[in-house]
Amino acid sequence: MAGIRVATTTQWGNHVTESNDISRRTFLSRGAAVGGAVVLAGAAGSALSACSTSSSSSSSTAAASGSKPGVGTGTPVRGGSLTVGTVAEVDGFYSPANHWDANGYLYALAIYDPLCAIAADGSIQPYLCQSITPNSTFDTWTMTLRPNIKFSDGSALTSAVVVSNYQVLNASLLTGQALTQITSVTAPDAMTVVYKLAAPNPGFAAGLTTQVGFVFGQAMIDAVKAGNSRPTPVGTGPFIYQSWEPNNHFTATRNPNYWRAGLPYLDQITYRPIPDTVQREATLKTGGIDMAMSTDPNTIKRFSGQTGYQVVDTLTGVLGEPSMAFIMLNTVVAPTNDLRIRQALAMSLDQATVQKIFGGGYAKPATGLFLSDSQYYSDTGYPKYNPAAAKKLVAAYAAEHGTPSLQLLTITDPRLAQVVQIIQQMWNQVGFDVTIGQVEQATIINDFIAGKFQAATSYQFGTIDPDLNYVWWSTTTAKPVGSIALNFARNSDPVIEQNMLTGRHSTDKAARVKAYQTVNEQLAKDLPYLWLEQYIFSEVATTRVQNFANPTLPSGAPQYAFNEGIFVPTQIWLAK
Repeated sequence: MAGIRVATTTQWGNHVTESNDISRRTFLSRGAAVGGAVVLAGAAGSALSACSTSSSSSSSTAAASGSKPGVGTGTPVRGGSLTVGTVAEVDGFYSPANHWDANGYLYALAIYDPLCAIAADGSIQPYLCQSITPNSTFDTWTMTLRPNIKFSDGSALTSAVVVSNYQVLNASLLTGQALTQITSVTAPDAMTVVYKLAAPNPGFAAGLTTQVGFVFGQAMIDAVKAGNSRPTPVGTGPFIYQSWEPNNHFTATRNPNYWRAGLPYLDQITYRPIPDTVQREATLKTGGIDMAMSTDPNTIKRFSGQTGYQVVDTLTGVLGEPSMAFIMLNTVVAPTNDLRIRQALAMSLDQATVQKIFGGGYAKPATGLFLSDSQYYSDTGYPKYNPAAAKKLVAAYAAEHGTPSLQLLTITDPRLAQVVQIIQQMWNQVGFDVTIGQVEQATIINDFIAGKFQAATSYQFGTIDPDLNYVWWSTTTAKPVGSIALNFARNSDPVIEQNMLTGRHSTDKAARVKAYQTVNEQLAKDLPYLWLEQYIFSEVATTRVQNFANPTLPSGAPQYAFNEGIFVPTQIWLAK
């Protein structure tokens, strides 16, 4: 499935601060499928502050048996090369121009650092910055950067570079749509950045954990401005870009001057895109890779309990709203611009049958964005499976316009091919004329952005705070077909817009909960998305790979470890 990833989090209240008393909350499981992505700014907690702590390396010890998957045991070992099999390739390293999904984040976390990051308790904490603090009305946020941080080219991290990053993000037709709440970003001194917003947003800082929070060196920005469409990545991250051969491998080597003392442990990390799940798993078993990323729930079944392997997944321990697998419908092109057609498509789609094939036995029924244990959950009134009623709606439409025909678009993936064929049969049985189209991953994302589709497989929306989804549902981003739009379904609903703004600007918990429940219920009425299931990510590694699900923040507090299939490579080490 093509997918759009937004990964951030928040806490209730006016301020979020560090705490050594970390209690990991499991709101919902979430997952994701393969796809290109845009990752944009949103909302989070308030005053954040931290100071860096050092990590030091020592001599090796072997990994102990019986340890928690993905958590290192013994003393970290310095050195070695790690190779990871990913589900897809990225299209570049420059967020104003490239699409980042889970794969893009993996690449980015090797060579860049974010301004803020998500802690294991769901709070937003400083990373490259030392602190970020709002004024009393939450419409001005002041950030202080950590001192003495260098980019891989030796240049210094300063407020001027952060402002320059904002300027290119804001100027982008793609990412600029997500930054409209910011009216200015200034640098009053070398280490201070001031963000001014058009209206209060108590959760602004969470956006800085996303794609717009990763900081590029000025040389990289200047290279793009000079016309280089594939600039050499320049970041402050734990590794330094070495080489990239698209659809073959990306390799980065240890940053000897990394600002987090003693890190990283690895000498080198390589990502190998292997889109076919069976091939990726076979490559892991034959030693061609050390870790394998997967979006197929059957991977969990095949490797759980196997000697020599460890599995981390998103079945449990995930913070926030789940990523949902769904069929996206274009609400402004025929025939899916007719609500009767969207209702008929929903009522003739047997979710339970799809889940048997696609969910690996883990999927649960879905009638909206939130599962039953979420504070935002409510009965959405989403249409029930009713093919007889669907036939009547299709017949009424056909009497006016003729047989409704549409193309169901998907990416080239054997599992998806089986699913879309079954959905095609379901829809044809109630009177539709459905064809299937398969395209490459980068192509389908471009089609979403331009609105050149009728129905398509996708996944999206995994975030702890629903505000982060504003850009996907806003009337302001539902632009005409052919225009660059981040509201891919082009569903322009003023009720959704008003409630998203209420959720964004309010500091009252009850008001926010009610607002997002209303949004969820409106989506069930408008039907731009036909929910299929909650999606699941997993990572399988040999037992030699240590600590890929146990990162810490610069403060020493636990970091969110496996965020929708994304691991942090900084503290991974290889046992001897």
